Amino acid sequence: MRMRVPAWGRAFGMGLLAVSAAISSGPDLSAALPVVTLPHITLEKSEPADGSTVAPVAEIRLFFTGAPLMRGASVRVVTTGRQLMRSSPPAPDAEDPRQVFVTIDPPLPPGSYVVQWRCIADDGHVMRGDFRFDVAAQ
Repeated sequence: MRMRVPAWGRAFGMGLLAVSAAISSGPDLSAALPVVTLPHITLEKSEPADGSTVAPVAEIRLFFTGAPLMRGASVRVVTTGRQLMRSSPPAPDAEDPRQVFVTIDPPLPPGSYVVQWRCIADDGHVMRGDFRFDVAAQ
């Protein structure tokens, strides 16, 4: 069965084709287009780094792309057997609020650990993730 397209539909379609052809064969217009950034924050890196093996650890530090809201923030350190390790509440770095840290006293003994983090961006979106590292025997 053949569909009949009204004249205005054909004209509209031809206009879209012409604009598409002009963009694809013309100069690079990407510099003229606005850059859209998402307001969410993400974890850029951590200390210890994901997948690393380190000496006994007394601090976990997370580096975000923006400053998270501290209300509702959490950083949990657990063993691979899901035993929760004692740590301080998460706190922002005094010089860089994009960094959040927890202290661990006594330092973590040798073993494998998972850091589970959760924070809230200033737009209200909850961000979460985890990373793993090992503490080597000395």
